[in-house]
Amino acid sequence: MTLPFPSSSRNDRRQRIVLVASQMFAERAYVEVQMDELAKAADVAKPTIYRYFNSKEDLFLEALDGTMNELVAEVSRVADEIAPAPAVLRQVIAAALKSFAQCTAAIRALDGSDAALGERGRAMMRRRGRQIREEFARVLQRGIATQEFRAFDPDLASRAILGAVRMTATAEDAPNDAEAARSLTDLLLHGVSAASVSTRGSQG
Repeated sequence: MTLPFPSSSRNDRRQRIVLVASQMFAERAYVEVQMDELAKAADVAKPTIYRYFNSKEDLFLEALDGTMNELVAEVSRVADEIAPAPAVLRQVIAAALKSFAQCTAAIRALDGSDAALGERGRAMMRRRGRQIREEFARVLQRGIATQEFRAFDPDLASRAILGAVRMTATAEDAPNDAEAARSLTDLLLHGVSAASVSTRGSQG
C-alpha cells in the first residue's frame, strides 16, 4: 500500500511546479513551453503535474496570475509612496516596466495575440490590467488634486500609460528600466511640443 505524501510535501511539490512554470512562461511563448521539459526542470514526473493541474492552460493561468498579482502589489506599494506625484508616477512606471519585461507571456495574453491561450486567460489578464490602470489613475488623480498635474481624464491617461509600458517593455531595443521610466514620464509630463506649457496656454 502506498501512503499519500504529507500535506507539506504536496504543497512544496505544487509550489515548485508553479515556480518553474512561471520562469518558463516568462522566458518563452506559451506554445514553446513543453510539459515534458517543465516536468524535468521541476524534478517531477509528467503525470505528477496533471495530478495538480488539469491542463497546461490551467498551470499557465495559475503561474501567470501569481506573477501579475506580484506586479499589481508592487505597483500599488509604489503608488502609496509619500512623495511628489511626478516622482511617484516615474517610480510606478519603472516598477511596471521591470515586471512586464520579465513576463513576455503576460504581454501576449494581455494583447490577446496568443491564439493558443483561451478566453479564460485573456479575461484574467484584462482584470489584472484594469487593476494596474487603477493604480496609475490613483497617482494621476493625486497629482491633479495637488495641482501638480493639469486637469485631464485620469482613466484615459492610465490606459495610455499602460499601453506605452507594455510596448516599451517588449521592444528589443528598449532602454533599461530606469532610462525608459524617465523617458516615458518626461513624455507624459511635457508632451512632444518644444513650447513651454505656459507659452502654449497663452497662445490657446
